[in-house]
Amino acid sequence: MSVPVCMHKSLPSCRPRLQTTSLEPLKSKREWPGRSLKRPWIDTRKKAILPAPWPPPSPTKIMCNIFCRPVLHLSFRFQHVSLSYNGGKDCLVLLIIYLAVLHSHYTRPSSSPQTKKSDSFPQTIPSIYAKPPDPFPSVSSFVDYSSRLYHLDLTHISTNPGPHKKHRSHSNPPLTTPPPKLDPSTTTSHEIPAPTQPKPTISFRDAFALYLDSHPSVRAIFVGTRRTDPHGGHLTHFDPTDHNWPSFMRIHPVIDWHLSEIWCFLRSPCLKDLEDGSPLKYCAMYDQGYTSLGGVNDTLRNPELKYIDANGSEKYRPAHEMTWDEGERLGRE
Repeated sequence: MSVPVCMHKSLPSCRPRLQTTSLEPLKSKREWPGRSLKRPWIDTRKKAILPAPWPPPSPTKIMCNIFCRPVLHLSFRFQHVSLSYNGGKDCLVLLIIYLAVLHSHYTRPSSSPQTKKSDSFPQTIPSIYAKPPDPFPSVSSFVDYSSRLYHLDLTHISTNPGPHKKHRSHSNPPLTTPPPKLDPSTTTSHEIPAPTQPKPTISFRDAFALYLDSHPSVRAIFVGTRRTDPHGGHLTHFDPTDHNWPSFMRIHPVIDWHLSEIWCFLRSPCLKDLEDGSPLKYCAMYDQGYTSLGGVNDTLRNPELKYIDANGSEKYRPAHEMTWDEGERLGRE
């Protein structure tokens, strides 16, 4: 079975939806960023360098501009590319667009009379999940569901990052010494466990070292990091690893997407679930007041979304009502 592709006819017009219910609007002025909230398709079109006026260009055209350049013009064939996936909203946007671009690339007329076997439409998507030591059950459930739905060949690698935030990011802190090694003779599934007692620090970087040790053909990995993420401010769309990281190209297609654009894309009425045709599914925790997902011990509901209902009970608005980029991680420790 080939990889399913989410296709939709157009990106929606998306305006702030902070008062879609009878609830009192958020009081903090910080919820409104200094820039005016344009319709996300406008910003997306600019990022994709597309000249088309309204109505917005087809998603396939947008997607190809965002993704095909790095994949096809930097000599990265499919077998050399992987995707970092943790079930979060940014990774989900990246995944959906990536699937659509694969469809566009592999179904276009070939200029060559013969197509190499390695260039045939892929059956699965190579991907890595650097799993926190304390994942939420809802996140684990959605990762399992979406990896099956979108045919991810997802390698789970358990991390034990320790107390320092630098060990829980895609940035470039020093590698733990020595990095853990994978023994192929003892690993028969895609679950690569962290070593048992004694437990060393296993950072995100160590997880990628493990992954690349077992996937030596991978030369580039798509990452769903955005500009407002920790250590995201200095990143570009293409960043080769350094500081003793294992060597690969980090590709950040959604680096300049704003929070409102992410949610406008995911909540488009044109995006449907592949199984039952319902609205596109994302992790249920986003509808419970969580705006940024990590592990159980470092993730809380976003306090900016809290309100008191008519019965005096404490409630939380859904994550898509947070339009202030800098407020996205207020629930993270």
